[in-house]
Amino acid sequence: MSLWKRRNTAMEPYEVHHIAPTQPSTSGATATQQVVTSDQPGASQNSKLDFSFLLCTRQSLFSVQVNTNVSQQLALPRLPGEIDYNNLRELVRRNAEIERQLLKDQEAEKKTLKILLLGGPASGKSTIFKQMRILHLNGFSELDYVNFRYLVYSNVVERDIVYFEDQYNHIPSSEIEVDMEMAMAIHRIYRSPCIRDVISRRSEIELLDSATYFLDKIFRICEPDYMPSQMDVIRSRIPTTGINEIEFPYKDVVLRMVDVGGQRSEQRKWIHCFDNVSGVLFVAEISGYNQKLDDGEILVNRLKYSLHLFKRVVNNQVFGKKTAMILFLNKIDVFREKIQQTPINVCFKDYKGPPAFEASSTYIKDRFERYVTGERRIYAHFTNATDTRNMDRVFGACIDVVLKLNMEKIGFM
Repeated sequence: MSLWKRRNTAMEPYEVHHIAPTQPSTSGATATQQVVTSDQPGASQNSKLDFSFLLCTRQSLFSVQVNTNVSQQLALPRLPGEIDYNNLRELVRRNAEIERQLLKDQEAEKKTLKILLLGGPASGKSTIFKQMRILHLNGFSELDYVNFRYLVYSNVVERDIVYFEDQYNHIPSSEIEVDMEMAMAIHRIYRSPCIRDVISRRSEIELLDSATYFLDKIFRICEPDYMPSQMDVIRSRIPTTGINEIEFPYKDVVLRMVDVGGQRSEQRKWIHCFDNVSGVLFVAEISGYNQKLDDGEILVNRLKYSLHLFKRVVNNQVFGKKTAMILFLNKIDVFREKIQQTPINVCFKDYKGPPAFEASSTYIKDRFERYVTGERRIYAHFTNATDTRNMDRVFGACIDVVLKLNMEKIGFM
């Protein structure tokens, strides 16, 4: 017998199989089934299609005997084209959940403003980064303070004072041990007339700005149970490598601050951080006007090097007109001390003004602003990154500008 189906415009027969049981074997073997097709020769012409057979329960067709004692019913397989509604409901639920999370993330991203922290080596970027953690993220953990303790040891023993004839330079900072005997030795050296003279001319050598701060506190630092204070952490120095990020709430938005290393080898990573930037905070070391920097090729003036970097950043076409450009002329406290002894014409030969603090600092700010092209506006501030209150006030004013420009960009103003 043949059933028919329509396929395109032609009629094609289905094959319908009759399953006929064989006669039981005389040897007692299990009966087998023989498949006979209605179209095969020898099939009975009088055979009728038994629909009751086709409508028998699927359960009886797919039951198997596990062993002689236990019979287990397997899950019934789905027929072709049959829909698993339970699985479908789960897929729909998960898809809706993903969609809700994507919308939530998009809304959160709209309220997140990215602040890019750029500048040359030793400009004070990392200090500003630490200040943001103190002001907006509850400071540092106990483990952080333990790590900073070894950093302070490294600053004092390896990088400050006399280097101890390089005997500690090969020792990892975590293995440096200090004691009161060392404190006495460092104190005697620090108080000696020749070392005091060297420190007074520290612009001629590579000496940390925080050298005198730590040397004045050498006995406290060398105590067995020494743990850094918050100011010790702020004053400690380690070159930034890689890309560091923090996020913190500010008013009605979330600020994402990105700190990228200022060393020449790190600057090629800057371009990877230029997307979706709401504000660029460029930090320049104003006190570096009479210091040299080894950029890997030649010795260059620190402040002129900052000017060169600033020119590259501020006129980069990646940043739109509504990207806030903020300039921190940092270490103004050190500059105030230096200007009393060394005028800025050691760096800027064309400066003819008085060697006073106000005139000199204003001239340097003007030199930076000259590099700005087009209609872009620069928001410049004199800063002392080690002063937490100063950072809180200045940073707040800068972020208000970022918020205003961001509102203009999205069309709310």
